[in-house]
Amino acid sequence: MVKKILITIGVVLLIGCSKGWVLDYHEPAAQFLAKDVSTKAMPYVGRHEKITIKGIVTKVNLNDPDSSLIYLKEGIECKLSIRAMASTCKVGDTIYVDGFLKHCDKDKVLLDPATLRDPSANFIPQ
Repeated sequence: MVKKILITIGVVLLIGCSKGWVLDYHEPAAQFLAKDVSTKAMPYVGRHEKITIKGIVTKVNLNDPDSSLIYLKEGIECKLSIRAMASTCKVGDTIYVDGFLKHCDKDKVLLDPATLRDPSANFIPQ
């Protein structure tokens, strides 16, 4: 019985935490400049692969206590669950954002969930 419980807990943690694990520890599957995302990133929509976007902050929304939105030029929205991370961004800053591409067209791009990337990390845009 104890073995079954431990296996169940392990499976739940492995499956339930896998997005966070990929977001934190995996290398990005692709990297894009904000201006190129809507034309080049479509193959990554809805996939369990992290991408990186380099862009300029146009707006920061900290109104929701559970998540924060950072808006980049080119209509890109990045939903961060860590409010303190989003609060470090200022309009006009150039930032690197890692995340999963949930929506992508010429009018709107959504990374959800997303996290800020170390600006000194490798960035080789496609």
